[in-house]
Amino acid sequence: MKRRNFLISSKLIILIFAVVLFSACIKNDNSIVGDAKVRIFNTVISDTSQNFYFNQALFNSVTGVSALATSTNTAYFVVEGDKEYLIDSRNSVTGVTNNSVKQSFALGKNYSIYYTIKNTLATTKPEMIIYQDTVRQNNNVAQIMFINLGHTLRSKVEIKDKSGNIVESIGYGEKTTYKQISDVGRSNTSIILNLVDSTGVLDSISYTNFAKGKVYTVIIEGAKNGKLKERLVANN
Repeated sequence: MKRRNFLISSKLIILIFAVVLFSACIKNDNSIVGDAKVRIFNTVISDTSQNFYFNQALFNSVTGVSALATSTNTAYFVVEGDKEYLIDSRNSVTGVTNNSVKQSFALGKNYSIYYTIKNTLATTKPEMIIYQDTVRQNNNVAQIMFINLGHTLRSKVEIKDKSGNIVESIGYGEKTTYKQISDVGRSNTSIILNLVDSTGVLDSISYTNFAKGKVYTVIIEGAKNGKLKERLVANN
């Protein structure tokens, strides 16, 4: 009887060890540690949506998202890490390639791809800017990064809050470091955006969007008429 109990206990220990080992190889989002995560932002003002291919594989095969329209983005989706990709953006109607870039994604890292364009000239082609999302979650503050991709805007954009804690001006293609806001839920965390050369163009981001422990990206964009607009996206 003792020998049988010993064998059962040994098998149980082995089973538990195998489960723990397997669980250790899985992220919280059920993706393998050997993966990287990528998301795509379309910031080009156009009536035609864009498809994105990773080594000839359409991105929506792993995201379930159709072609990206202007001012839309995907959530993070999983790709194999430590592998080089030819990322190709194509007109969803004609299938014509607008831009392509080669990029490797490191294991366990997160990346954002911004499909953008420098200006409104007819001869200017779109491009893809890729950044690694390196900020770590901090449960004591909300963290916000601003990136200016407003190719129709005629000047830099000034960023500040009502209390003056955040004051910075960024031009096209520029981004800020992550700004920390600890007093979420108070009116003085409201953020004001303003075109530097136009005091009459103002926009604000409500503080009610922010929560401690959250990380946010604010994409500064512009309408066809040059009016300032922005898009706030939660990273986590």
